[in-house]
Amino acid sequence: MSDHRRRRVLFFRRLLTAYSLTIVGLSLATPATGTAQQLQPLAEFLDHTSAHNPDTREARATAAQRAHEASQAWARLYPTATIQAGATANQYLGAVDIPVGQPGTAGATTRHVVITPTDQRDGTLTLAVPLVDVSAWRGISAAVATRDAQDARLRATDLTVQATIARTYYQLLAAAAVGRAARRTLGAAEDNVHFVETRVRAGLAADLDLKRAQAEFERDRQAIEDADYTIVSLRRSLESASGLAPAGDPLVGTPTLPSDDLHDELPLASWMSLVDGLPSVTAARADADAGRRNAGVTRAASLPTVSLQFTEHATNATGFGRSPSYALQVVGTWKLDPGSRESAHAQAYAAEAATVRADRARTAAADAVFDAWQQVRTQIAKCRAARSSLAASSAALAVARERFGSGKALSLDVIQAERDAYAAEVTAIQAEADLASARANLRLSAGGAPESR
Repeated sequence: MSDHRRRRVLFFRRLLTAYSLTIVGLSLATPATGTAQQLQPLAEFLDHTSAHNPDTREARATAAQRAHEASQAWARLYPTATIQAGATANQYLGAVDIPVGQPGTAGATTRHVVITPTDQRDGTLTLAVPLVDVSAWRGISAAVATRDAQDARLRATDLTVQATIARTYYQLLAAAAVGRAARRTLGAAEDNVHFVETRVRAGLAADLDLKRAQAEFERDRQAIEDADYTIVSLRRSLESASGLAPAGDPLVGTPTLPSDDLHDELPLASWMSLVDGLPSVTAARADADAGRRNAGVTRAASLPTVSLQFTEHATNATGFGRSPSYALQVVGTWKLDPGSRESAHAQAYAAEAATVRADRARTAAADAVFDAWQQVRTQIAKCRAARSSLAASSAALAVARERFGSGKALSLDVIQAERDAYAAEVTAIQAEADLASARANLRLSAGGAPESR
């Protein structure tokens, strides 16, 4: 092949390659139209979580249970009504005639009294009203504290689930970006293989250069498989956590990572001031309060109770009485249980343990906020360095390709430069995703929304 023909082949090959890359770039930059769908925004996954995530649903059901248990504790002080009705078939009639009037007087009459009729019917209505029940009073406050603890725990569970979804969402965006970068790198590697083949046929390159280019092409194919597996896995994890299936083509319809201006967060002290109001801390403190109140319930169980009872009784076996008839009673009950003292001690130590857990929960929440804030600082620095590294690697790749095209560098130099550029791009993508996830985690650790700044 003559030099003129070889230069013409190289010219048209480079022209076609540039044209293909331009078309690919335009297709990636153009928004999807028609029936193509795009991955939903993060807020849509978070909104869907409340009704579908198993952890949130379980916490909500438990909160409803605790609310009904608190209402049940109040119901112990409400009046209670008991209605009893019975019918009895007696074998023998029990009746007697009783003289009426003065004995021995003329014209004395008798009264027929039925003591046990053959068909006996009885009905009783009993109303009871607690008047003094210290244990029930304290039980109400303990149940309310338990209910408040579960309400706070529901909010804490929701924040934890949101943090998981936000982290998975940003990792999915990063995986999609890595997949697109891997495919661009594969296209460049394929062009490089064709270019080296041309140089080998022209006697300007060795067969070793072609083997290296082909090996680099296969390595880029493996990188695409890894990226595709990560995308599929993260999409499944996002659907399992939120209950919402991600839409769109992960390589075409996936939005890019949010652009970050690398601004610093508010000072650490402003974030740490929010720790005492976090749901996890509130829940632990409410548990400790409920433990102390339950100990009071156990101690009050040994105190006497006073109740008022009203009973109305109707029967056809009146005997010497009348029907219907009522009775009004004031009943005092004092139960002396030797085991109540030890039970009270056990509840007191349980309350002390709950107090320790509350202190631990506050420390853990403060550590989480501290770590999240420090993580943001670290990711800002890593993201800034990754951007600089990407710019330098891209420039080095351009120089290597130019030098190789002019015969001043080896194909190994181009391959190494492409590897460095791809690695730098992957590192930059991961750094951007980690920074976005770190900012969301900081806000969720402090009890806020991931979209706020």
